[in-house]
Amino acid sequence: MNPDVRGWRMALTPDALLNPSRTGLPDVLGVLETSGYGVLQLPGQGDHSLLLAVIADQVEEYAHHGYAVVAIGMQGEPGNGLHWRRLAPLLWHRRIALPPRHIVKLDVDAAAETHRLATWLDKYDLPVEEQRRWR
Repeated sequence: MNPDVRGWRMALTPDALLNPSRTGLPDVLGVLETSGYGVLQLPGQGDHSLLLAVIADQVEEYAHHGYAVVAIGMQGEPGNGLHWRRLAPLLWHRRIALPPRHIVKLDVDAAAETHRLATWLDKYDLPVEEQRRWR
């Protein structure tokens, strides 16, 4: 069996951070890769009810199989790009705790924000007892 290179970690991340149309944003995808996180890409603005339901199903599967799941939003996007008003009830319905959130700031130096995100990601994981249960 091949080990999961994601390191048992997944990040919900808006499309605007993964495919940025602005310059000066931190390299979120690079930080996630370096920190051992896989990505569940959230869609851009608009009504994506069915897609968000599928994403909630994926988060449920990852959470039920011992993955640490986080959400990384983007300052300046409606709802920080996380679709939280629609996604949160879908997760609650599946009895999944809302993932911890980190919001990428746009009004600071990209290198400093990259470091802040990397530090936050490195500190987060499931409690040790949950890790022992699944991993």
